[in-house]
Amino acid sequence: MVHYHDARLAPANPSDSKPIWTLQAHDESISSFDVNPVIPGFLATGSIDKEVKLWNIQSSGPSMVVSRNLGVGKVFSTSFASDQEVGFRLAVAGSQGSVQIWDTSTNSAVRAAFANKVSPVQGEVKERLVGLQEDSSDSDSDEEQEANSSENAGPDSWELMEE
Repeated sequence: MVHYHDARLAPANPSDSKPIWTLQAHDESISSFDVNPVIPGFLATGSIDKEVKLWNIQSSGPSMVVSRNLGVGKVFSTSFASDQEVGFRLAVAGSQGSVQIWDTSTNSAVRAAFANKVSPVQGEVKERLVGLQEDSSDSDSDEEQEANSSENAGPDSWELMEE
């Protein structure tokens, strides 16, 4: 359960404190959440129920935008990117020892909820999810596979970012 309090409105006696709103976000315990640092009102929650949920927080309270099982097992970490250019990217890690990077701007429900924060998109958009996992192949064609995947990625693709 998520409770929203405004510390500026805190009463003198802490026992008199009441949440502005309460959110029953998941069927099981919430194990992680993150508030998007560049997109106001965009919240992600993760749970041991293996679901990640995205929320639009408005003055009237939260509304769920989308829910996904990203295949990481029990969700232990959710973290939005902190740079404006990639602010819709969400990293999710869980009990299976894998990490998924979800470009949430490629989801139609997210685009609808945060339309004023997303550049207009022409045509159909395929949802992007990048999994990071151990590669067990010993083939010599790894460079060829990498080159082919780079050719299919868009100009703003996460896969092309180098550090």
